[in-house]
Amino acid sequence: MPSKLGIHGIMSDQIPGAVRQIAEAGAVMTTVKAVEGIGWLKDIKAISPQTVTVGRYIRGDGDIDVEGPPLDGDLRETAQRVMDSLLHKWAPHREYVDYWEITNELDPPGVEGHRKYAHFFRHCIDIADAEGYKLALFSYSLGVPEWEEWEAIVETGVFSLAKAGGHALSLHEYAYPMDRWFGEPLPGHPAYADRGPLACRYRWLYEDFLKPRDEVIPLFITEANLARDLPLVTQEAWMEQMTWYDDRMREDYYVVGAHLFTLGSGGGWTNYEFTEWLPALIQHIINVKDAQDPTWPEEGVEPTPPTEPPYKDKVIPTLPPIGSKPPHLPQPGPTPLPPDDAPEAAIQHHYLLLPPDADQRWLAACQRYGEVFGATIVRQPNEVDCHAKPRQCAITIINPEVWKKDIQTFFAQHCPGLREDPLHVETSAELHEILQWRVVARERFG
Repeated sequence: MPSKLGIHGIMSDQIPGAVRQIAEAGAVMTTVKAVEGIGWLKDIKAISPQTVTVGRYIRGDGDIDVEGPPLDGDLRETAQRVMDSLLHKWAPHREYVDYWEITNELDPPGVEGHRKYAHFFRHCIDIADAEGYKLALFSYSLGVPEWEEWEAIVETGVFSLAKAGGHALSLHEYAYPMDRWFGEPLPGHPAYADRGPLACRYRWLYEDFLKPRDEVIPLFITEANLARDLPLVTQEAWMEQMTWYDDRMREDYYVVGAHLFTLGSGGGWTNYEFTEWLPALIQHIINVKDAQDPTWPEEGVEPTPPTEPPYKDKVIPTLPPIGSKPPHLPQPGPTPLPPDDAPEAAIQHHYLLLPPDADQRWLAACQRYGEVFGATIVRQPNEVDCHAKPRQCAITIINPEVWKKDIQTFFAQHCPGLREDPLHVETSAELHEILQWRVVARERFG
């Protein structure tokens, strides 16, 4: 199997040229993903028919949020509305898009939320099967879901249904370095040398659930890269990191490939653009084109072991240490506590104050953080009740500068000693990313 490193493209940019260069060298770019501007995937298929393509529309044509649909109420009806808003947008691209993503980095609250999410996708699968489309399910972000949530998802039968219909799974994996915490366990579960809570997190799902149940389906890592501003990384370091990750994916026959985020962003994701390193990526894919890796097994036959040494014999370069929060989004630290104040462990009440007019996406971005740290999500300052023992309380304030009144002064006057944790973000997606890193690191204040 060749390299499993592919490309995530918002616009076509240099991607068709890269795929052609690789094809002319007798290699294959295993997979390419397009967002919104889907039509250029036709060029990819014309150049390299073996390349597996994935498409995603950020918006459908209806009034429903296809990236984060509501999971309360009638899930069959919700799935129908989502699919109806997308199907006619997919139709012109039927011949050259192999799989379609629907949602994006949704993290519903708790085990029950993920169970509902799975049932939503069961209904989407039924509709897709009837219309002749293949789906890439879930599109969970880094560090999601937890083991117990996967257990609930699997028990819905969604993977059995997906396997029968030829559908796939979509996940996102970012880390810095890519082997950050590799070999460490998920909370409450054993450690494995070949799994991590970030990179190769998918192995918990496949090894603990899908393989024993004979429900293995193809896996796409539809977003992957270093969780760091790429301008701060050298080409050599980036390629060493991506090569290490490629080696890990190539150990797993069910992984189709990873879409490196991103090319052709039009200036929207400049800190993740790797255009200047594209020649090095092309050369890597050509260099490993003759590697022999595990292939998809026939029924009842074990996959062929790889011919290369296992991961434990590979060395990944040491990169400068960083904090647990994503470094490309610098955050101010929490307000220092007075010397006689209670330590973090003694905090009895923790609130998270959303910015004014925050919609459902902002609320969803906070759900996992609230569950893990017991933080109460509030919309108004007067919902914070810490007058009795303010020194045992803390509040994470999202974008304190957007309030008409000085919100930090308000809390200093009404709750003296309250620990304040100001957090500045531009979008709900950035908020989700920062809070998710805190959850993974088990650090309440980053």
